[in-house]
Order: sequence, then C-alpha cells, then structure tokens
Amino acid sequence: MTFIEKNVRKVMPPRIKSYLKYKVPIQMTWRREDPPRWPLPENSAKHGLDKYEYSMFSQNGEDGILRYLFAEIGFSSKRFLEFGFEGKENNSLRLILKEGFSGLFIDGSKLAVAQFKKAAHAFGITDVTAINAFLDLENLEGLIQSNGLTGEIDLLSIDVDGNDYWFWENLTCISPRVVVIEYNASLGPDLSLTIPYEPTFNRIEKHATGFYHGASLAALERLGKKKGYSLVGSDGRGVNAFFVRDDCMTQGLEVVPSNVAFRPHRSRLERGYTLEDQSRIIKEMPFVAVE
Repeated sequence: MTFIEKNVRKVMPPRIKSYLKYKVPIQMTWRREDPPRWPLPENSAKHGLDKYEYSMFSQNGEDGILRYLFAEIGFSSKRFLEFGFEGKENNSLRLILKEGFSGLFIDGSKLAVAQFKKAAHAFGITDVTAINAFLDLENLEGLIQSNGLTGEIDLLSIDVDGNDYWFWENLTCISPRVVVIEYNASLGPDLSLTIPYEPTFNRIEKHATGFYHGASLAALERLGKKKGYSLVGSDGRGVNAFFVRDDCMTQGLEVVPSNVAFRPHRSRLERGYTLEDQSRIIKEMPFVAVE
C-alpha cells in the first residue's frame, strides 16, 4: 500500500457536502444577520484582509472581506457571476440577500442548483439564475452570455477545484470589479504554476489527496496583472485570493505582493501535513509555468 493510499481518508477534503445531511431547510439559514459590530472585536489583532473576515454564507471569511472591499470601492451594477457554489455556502449569497445583487450561478451539481432554486422561490428571488453545467472553455462564455450577463459586473467568484486559472484567463465577455478566486496553497508562496488545462478535470480522480488542482497564488497574481487587476490579499485559511480592478482601486486599498498575501491552507495543516509535505506529495504531477 502506498503512502497516499494509507492516508487518503485523512487528507481528502470534504468539499462536496450532501444536502441530505442538513436538518434545517436552506431558506431558514438564509435568515442570518450581519454581525452588529464589524470588523469583529476578535479580529482586532489580525492584519491585512484577515481583520475583516467573518462568514454568514461563505466557506471561510469571504463575506466579511467582500463587505470591506465594496465599502471601499462602492457598488456599480450589483451583478455577480459565481462558478462553483452550494445553496448554503457561497460567496455571493450575502450580497444577494443583504445588498440586492442579481446575477448567475453555475455549478456541476444538479442537487446544489435544485436546492438554491427552491430556497430562492421561497424568498421571492427572481433575478438570480442558477444553472447546472460542467464548464469548459468551449461552453464558458456562451453560457454566460446566453443567460444575459455581459459587460461590467461587481463580482466574479471562481472555485471549480481545477481549471480556475484557465477560466479567468479566457473570460472576456464580462469585466468584474472584484475577483475572488481559489488558489492552491499546497504549491507554496513562490512557485508560479497552474495545472494544464483539461476539459474534464476532476482533482480527486487526478490525485487522491485533492492537493493537485488550480494555480498557485503567484501565478494568479501574474494573470491578474495582465488582465488589469491588483492583488489585495487572501483569506486567513489560505483558500481564496482577492483582486480589485486597477481603475477601481482606492487610497484605502493596498496592492499586496503574492508572497506577502500568501496564507497556507489551514485545514491541510490541521490534518497534519506541513506545506513541505503537501508540495512533495504533488511535485511529480504535471504543471504549466506561468510567466
């Protein structure tokens, strides 16, 4: 038995949650309220974007960070596009429920889409579309445009556990003011790498640990610069990077180099795998260097 086979249960992240396990209907969880004090007092000793973190519906502290970023730059269209979501857990739901955003969700899970639609109907939300589709570069822009989303939007959120880099690189039909995109912290703070594009990429099928996916933070920083975006930080659990379009930057926002913004993937560390362990486990896998 290989090292990976022995440890697959320990390191495999429970990313896809079964909605059958939820005891409370999704629409009931949507009634949560923002914290009355923000930033939260317990975050006062933190630095960077970490101090603004809190979660209402986001996986980590993205809700609080996005609240801060839009407090700085304001809203424009109040439209969003999010790839990869769950009905109880995504980066756009707070903006929909608290700020009146409209837009488009896309996910490969029929269950996630059905659950969202049921809850949205219960809340009378009619200006948010959720579609079930497995994205690739052939259908990416067609799906977006056919669902009425083009031009400037306020938020783009990408979390597909695979071709994240390639999707952002090839998106031209929209111009988001803020981009949230998952990075692969197992690649460390310095390497500028992404997985090769593969239309049917599945990270667990590719590598049992789930450590092999997406792109490093340095690679996304370079892509952002090419597309006219500044990296302004990442969340404290080492999952998502936050970018603001250069023409939307304010004096209150700081451009943060990727080696400073980098945070290790906390849940992988908590499973007993150091950053060096993670890098070593996937070092023989194929990658594309990003210049």
